[in-house]
Amino acid sequence: MSELKRVSWLDYGKCICMLMVIFSHTVTLYTGRTNTFLNLMSPTRLLVFFFISGYLTKIETFNFKKTMTSIVKKLLFPYFLFTTIIFIPKHLAHGTEISFSTMAYEILGGYASWFVAALAVSKITLAICIKYIKNLIALGITCVLLAVVGFLATQYTHAPIPWYAHYGLISLIYLYMGILYKKYEQKLSQRIGWQAIVSTIVYFLFVCLDYFWLRNSVFFYSMKAGDVSAVGVMSFLCLSTLGIWMMVSIVKSIPEGVKWMSYIGRNSLTYYYLNTGLLLVILAALSRLNLLCNSGWFIFPLFIVVVLILTVISQGILRYAPWMVGNFSSKKTPDKK
Repeated sequence: MSELKRVSWLDYGKCICMLMVIFSHTVTLYTGRTNTFLNLMSPTRLLVFFFISGYLTKIETFNFKKTMTSIVKKLLFPYFLFTTIIFIPKHLAHGTEISFSTMAYEILGGYASWFVAALAVSKITLAICIKYIKNLIALGITCVLLAVVGFLATQYTHAPIPWYAHYGLISLIYLYMGILYKKYEQKLSQRIGWQAIVSTIVYFLFVCLDYFWLRNSVFFYSMKAGDVSAVGVMSFLCLSTLGIWMMVSIVKSIPEGVKWMSYIGRNSLTYYYLNTGLLLVILAALSRLNLLCNSGWFIFPLFIVVVLILTVISQGILRYAPWMVGNFSSKKTPDKK
């Protein structure tokens, strides 16, 4: 597979998953409740990012120092910056008291964004493992054992864990899946169109079985201490694996050259950092102006407006302040659409 095609489907996957995240946040914040269909997709939409991170990990040419530098520049620095920027607007929109001690606790403790915190923990842990373990089988065993530690922490720890380290350990499974997929990609990519159809059917059959019959928690961030059963863990692992297979099969079936999807995919973390804060500000402004509509259809134009505003903000950051997303040496030119 060519490098261009590889990058294309990776960006398409991140784009689709990030749009699902933004739409889910739009529905939840606008209606005050979750949506059943979006709940059915919850085992997929963010775990794909962990899978892609593993896919992009090159064990043969792995450089620990460069990897850690990249994590700090591309993930940790933007996390501290964006969570600090949106902290006050989010609290103003909620009408809650602004406490700088709370801000320090949430941001420094990694509680301001479970996804980014868990992703950082996963990437750092994987980097440390690869530094000392070069054998692929031994690496896989290590990732599974650490994931078990994460599940046990979820089961027995009632207090909040800094940087959602338990979620990060669990997610090592999906980084390792990405590494394996990269290794056997040529064989696994045969008849990708049929894979997209079959994986989608199997995924929704299984997720409906789990959600409506077994009643298991379909995502590990909703698993509470004391409620994690062996059946729940196994069904979650099956659901998430099927979901990733479905998403990879679908995005690999999309033709190359869909520029808007590539753009959102490449800048997906910027969209993630800002979407909730932007939504809260927009909803608060509409409420004060008495412009909120009670119709459920209002969700769709609201979602489109949020995505468009996020795109404009992202373009502005890339043009005038690329350092905000870790591009300290890049020229001040907008990203190509």
